[in-house]
Amino acid sequence: MQGKRARYRRRLRRATVVVYTAVSMTVVMGMAALAVDIGALYQAQAELQRAADGAALAAAGQLVGEGIDDPNSAAIDAANEVALRNPVLRMAVGLDSESDVEFGHAVYNSETERYDFQPGGDVLDAVRVTVRRTEGSQGGPIELMFARFLGHDTRGLQAQAAAVLVPRDIAVVIDLSNSMNWDSQLRFWDRGDGGYANTRDVWCALDGWEPSRPYLPGSELETEYASDTGPAIGAMDMWGDPLLPGSYSAAGDPGLWYIRKYYDTTDTNLLSDLLLQGYNADEIDALTEASSDGSGNYWRNRVAVMLGLATWQSGMPDAAYPGGGDGDDQVDDGEITWIPKPSFRVDWSWTSYITWMQSSSRRADFRCRYGLKTFTDFLLENEPQYNETNNLWATPQQPLRAVKDAVQTMVNVITALESLDHISLEIFATDSRHQVSLTDDLQAVPNRLYQMQSGHYNRCTCIGCGLGQAIAELQSDGARPNAHKVILLMSDGVANVDENGSYGESQSARDYATNKAEDAADEGFRIYTISVGYSVDRELMQEIASLGHGQEFYAAGNPEEYTEQLETIFRALGGKRPVALIE
Repeated sequence: MQGKRARYRRRLRRATVVVYTAVSMTVVMGMAALAVDIGALYQAQAELQRAADGAALAAAGQLVGEGIDDPNSAAIDAANEVALRNPVLRMAVGLDSESDVEFGHAVYNSETERYDFQPGGDVLDAVRVTVRRTEGSQGGPIELMFARFLGHDTRGLQAQAAAVLVPRDIAVVIDLSNSMNWDSQLRFWDRGDGGYANTRDVWCALDGWEPSRPYLPGSELETEYASDTGPAIGAMDMWGDPLLPGSYSAAGDPGLWYIRKYYDTTDTNLLSDLLLQGYNADEIDALTEASSDGSGNYWRNRVAVMLGLATWQSGMPDAAYPGGGDGDDQVDDGEITWIPKPSFRVDWSWTSYITWMQSSSRRADFRCRYGLKTFTDFLLENEPQYNETNNLWATPQQPLRAVKDAVQTMVNVITALESLDHISLEIFATDSRHQVSLTDDLQAVPNRLYQMQSGHYNRCTCIGCGLGQAIAELQSDGARPNAHKVILLMSDGVANVDENGSYGESQSARDYATNKAEDAADEGFRIYTISVGYSVDRELMQEIASLGHGQEFYAAGNPEEYTEQLETIFRALGGKRPVALIE
């Protein structure tokens, strides 16, 4: 009897285990099924967010840029294209342009130090995109595999992201070395690329109006100064032949007088002018003869008188100017009276021009030839600083004038976009100098730059100094932690001053520039370089841009061509704003 009961209990336990096992397997299988569906939902949500992030960034990038006539439509198209390229669980997720793409404005939240998306507004600089797998969307809701046994066939999911055009702190770094007026000098009047040395325009602007903004370069017969005569200096009151490549000859130019030390002067135009000044035949003979050129200042003085930069009280009978001269044929220091200095002269003498023109460093075709052309060239090359000639800033020095106008164009673009960008101005030559602190008064930058001239403070080229000044400003208290940091470096790239202040076109000067570019990159600053000028070193400018994770732009050709190119470059840079996710 007991054996039967024992066998019964064993059978009962086995049956119970079977029931428990069956029930447990149902629960386990159900949990496994739910886990599969939940895993799919997590994957779908991640893929939706990825699509939303990419679509928002692509859309925001279309809100500003060259050649975009309808930014909103372009943004919607870009967002939809990215969404379609990012399927969710292998299903395409196109966007509804009416409900899935929202335009607005990013407002900075000082508490969170982040931007918040604010729908609508007059200035649209942010986009919020919603990507869906829901009823009515292109891909429809997510179909569940096992949860349907629990009464759930589908599940709707969506993801949202907002992106903003990030405001920038821009350090504009301008090369003000003396080479930034070379394209206006006689050294390149026949440059061979169809350009013109606008030396005459520079001369006319010295006592005239400042060039138009923008200044349009061209032949001196075509520009806004074509009908202007410019100032006269002493007896030098005629410009002479126009500097037209292919037809101009300095030797035949009636506006230039050939006066060579130790040689008698036979220029008929000059002899006629001395008669007009009132000098008699004996005085003219004394002035044009070189017999005393090796003694004292006789040569310098006679040239000054011939050019009308001084008057001679010779003491000869019937002299042009009465005075206490000794009557001989030598022009003594005490017998001349220098004419007053012009309004634009600060710290140079008439004698420096006279001696400069005899230098072997002058172009051979202009050496020893005196006139308004070479006098203007003397100012540009030898007396360019503000404490020497104080209003060259108001003349169209090239390529600097083209750069000034291009910076103004960039400011116009940024202002129109109401982008919250701040700009500073840093300049460099032999050293660097801070000019305008980071500011939302954008016009302050071109206003200051327009008042500066090539060689303003000094004349050499320390590109590393300019980059160092930009880094300091972008790290200053005036820089915003939430703003994207950008350096715009404009130069001809001919670095010749190193970190020790040593001058010379040496590798150390180039190394200093590239080391500073690396420093900027280490801080997360992006560098764009703009190469301009007839003798530009593009290799260095390209290396600096590469180290700064940016881009080099090149304005090539003659002044007419690079003026237009610079306008295009700086217009593009004005709208070259980075984008970032804020939601």
